[in-house]
Amino acid sequence: MARRTPISFAFAAVAAAGLALALDGCVSVRTSHGYILERGENALTAREGIDTKESIIAKYGEPSMRATFDDNSWYYLANRDAARAFFKPQVTMQQVVVFQFDENGVVERVEDLNLSDSVKVSMVKDETPTRGKELTVWEQLLGNVGRLPAAGQGAGPGQQ
Repeated sequence: MARRTPISFAFAAVAAAGLALALDGCVSVRTSHGYILERGENALTAREGIDTKESIIAKYGEPSMRATFDDNSWYYLANRDAARAFFKPQVTMQQVVVFQFDENGVVERVEDLNLSDSVKVSMVKDETPTRGKELTVWEQLLGNVGRLPAAGQGAGPGQQ
């Protein structure tokens, strides 16, 4: 019968710890953002013509966003993401509830949007050029070497 040495036990322990860390990286992570429904709530609702801005705030709190140029459009946003290991997270659920109010602050319309209503927006990769001289690494490192302080400024702290 072969005898096991302390070195083989140490190697087995290190291998088991490495395997546990590698498997931990494969765990999927789920995150929720925005408005989360309270227990017993199925959706954000309002009675058109009856509910007001005050009653909506009392029920659901402050909105996630308000329209920039129109304070009569309130948005409650919620989404869930799922990611595995180092891959980019994927949105699995998205909900936007829009409350439209009239001039008196009474709910005029409620709109419910989900992930299928969303539109993918691509970022433009163009850059805006800046004016001025582009410095090399050496110019940046040695740019102030040999410059004297401007007239009227002291040579250092506490000196005049």
